[in-house]
Amino acid sequence: MKNTRKLACTVIAAVFAVSTAAAQSFNSAEALKEYLDRQPANSPDKPIKVTVNANNQMIKNIDTAIKSAGKYVSLTLSGSALTAIPVAAFTNCKSLTSIEIPNSVTSIGAAFNIDDYYGAGAFQDCTNLTNVTIGSGVTDIGRSTFWDCTSLTAITVATANTAYSSDNGILYNKNKTTLIQYPQGKKGAFTIPNGVTSIGSFAFQRCTGLTSVTIPNSVTEIGDQAFADCTSLTSVTIPNSVTSIGEGAFSGCSNLTSVTFQGSIPSNNFGLRDDDGTTFYSPFMGDLRAKYLAGGRGTYKTTAPVSDSSVWTKQ
Repeated sequence: MKNTRKLACTVIAAVFAVSTAAAQSFNSAEALKEYLDRQPANSPDKPIKVTVNANNQMIKNIDTAIKSAGKYVSLTLSGSALTAIPVAAFTNCKSLTSIEIPNSVTSIGAAFNIDDYYGAGAFQDCTNLTNVTIGSGVTDIGRSTFWDCTSLTAITVATANTAYSSDNGILYNKNKTTLIQYPQGKKGAFTIPNGVTSIGSFAFQRCTGLTSVTIPNSVTEIGDQAFADCTSLTSVTIPNSVTSIGEGAFSGCSNLTSVTFQGSIPSNNFGLRDDDGTTFYSPFMGDLRAKYLAGGRGTYKTTAPVSDSSVWTKQ
């Protein structure tokens, strides 16, 4: 599927649950590595708590030190010299269980480009991170910051934050009209709050524990790949308020066998138009886009596993 997105820079302050043991402090990645190498093997629920007085140039070395030591670490970054966390800073750092980022940091994962998108999240594949607290200074959060953080169950935003808010561990814009990120580790059914008008691109992507979702009549837009790879979804109802569904919004939903459209969606808002203006990338797998545009509102069904060759039938 064609990727035509550009990512905004990420600005975030994150605090994760940490162990109660006193933190050891270091002024260099080398000293950190020496210390970690001397520690015994541990488990994610008993991480080694460390603080590093860092600057921008040290971040990748800190990441390397943690990975090479092979110990689970709860990391606090400190020091006013640290102002940015670069692209892919802690990607695949599976032994990182928590991180606290100082207020001096204004950018995380800035300078993204199209080719970076699939694999450039600042904390991509940090599979042992469980919760995040976003500080009051955050102004821009990139969409792949927590890509494949499969244990993440809660995102909390400081009340004083002027750009973002949270409710029940889910990330929204400040006035809660856009649902930005549903944590991948949450499981079960979810009802999107009334008042949300936009489900952001990738908002629920790879939320494999999401068993059902209720979309309210306030929603008008479902973004690109918003529910992609939600493999536990079996049915969904698109309310009549929705006038736009992005590229691959439900792609990879291999068990999504029933889709009900309560309203009409213009053909040019039903997927992404190719550069030549003739091809659309469907929000759904199989021939559902064509069947819906020909048959209008109603319920369409197919059989699992759903694939690009699936045939949908209007009930």
